[in-house]
Amino acid sequence: MNGAVHERGDGRKGSRTCGFPGHLRVRDASPRERQSLAGLFAESAHSGWVAETLAAAGSMVLLVERFANGTWVPLGCAVTDVAGETALALCPDDRRRGFAHEVLRAAIRVLREEPFTQLTACLGPEHEGLAGIFARAGFAPAGSCLFGGQPSTRYARNLRGDCTTYNVWI
Repeated sequence: MNGAVHERGDGRKGSRTCGFPGHLRVRDASPRERQSLAGLFAESAHSGWVAETLAAAGSMVLLVERFANGTWVPLGCAVTDVAGETALALCPDDRRRGFAHEVLRAAIRVLREEPFTQLTACLGPEHEGLAGIFARAGFAPAGSCLFGGQPSTRYARNLRGDCTTYNVWI
């Protein structure tokens, strides 16, 4: 179970393959959806970076949806560039409802299958309140950095550890 918030109801709508109320699904965003997702970041300091990343080849744009009222409803998205820098945005109706870390965790499950060894996120002073969301998804402070010309704090989450050939369990 992914820990998603469940809605009240009998949960018997649709077929077994559709999901259940509160279930999260992650999929690649289509090129048309990529254009509209940039609007989710419009009020953020990351808006310029997101626009560049959405247009860049090799970037990952994951749309996270939740099953509600018998259909899949967009919940948010995670944008990751080729270096593993990640930004998260929720749809306006679902903000401040406790979904952010679940959306991030769902995206991480998919990003683990990609060749990333580490995911990072830069949070400026205006986003320091979001640090708890990243911490609950397994990110840890990894020093300071400059993002968009502003001093920011970098958060990192290792997806894979390096293992030397001499590290053998007997």
